[in-house]
Parts: sequence; structure tokens; C-alpha cells
Amino acid sequence: MSRIKKISAIGTRGKAKGREFIAKPDSQNRFVLNKKKASTSKLNTNMAASKVYASTLDEAYRLLETDQYLINLVCPLGTRALRELAKVSVHY
Repeated sequence: MSRIKKISAIGTRGKAKGREFIAKPDSQNRFVLNKKKASTSKLNTNMAASKVYASTLDEAYRLLETDQYLINLVCPLGTRALRELAKVSVHY
């Protein structure tokens, strides 16, 4: 059973400013993370080849702790954001 109940962040700019972004499962009930890429990499961080899936928020958190991943978050308007561990709040 997952200990973590929610991973979230607050938008800081533009239309997203002040809105809460939350990690939500995809259509297959998995949380989506993206491998961080060096700026010299030919692969974009948000490409399918960079995606990694976690079955729970606890598993997603363990991946974020490695500092090699960003988690996909979404706000109620459907806007998406990628955030690293230092930029999210973890709720138990």
C-alpha cells in the first residue's frame, strides 16, 4: 500500500501561476516520469523514449530521489508540467 497520497507543485508563471499541479495516473493507471536529458542530448526530455512508468507514488518518489527523473504533473485546466524532486511537495 502506498504511503504517499499526493505529489504536487504550484505553478509559478503565466496562466499556471498559483495553480496546483498534481501527479495523476495515466489511462493504464501508471504515473509517468521522464528521464532527464543533458542539453546536448538529441532526445527531447518529453519524447516517448524518455518515459518511465511507476505503478505507485512511492515508486515514483524513489525514482525522483535518484535525481535522474522528472515527474509529469497536471493542473485542473489540463496543462502539464515536468518537475524534479526539489520542486514538488510530497503529501503523506
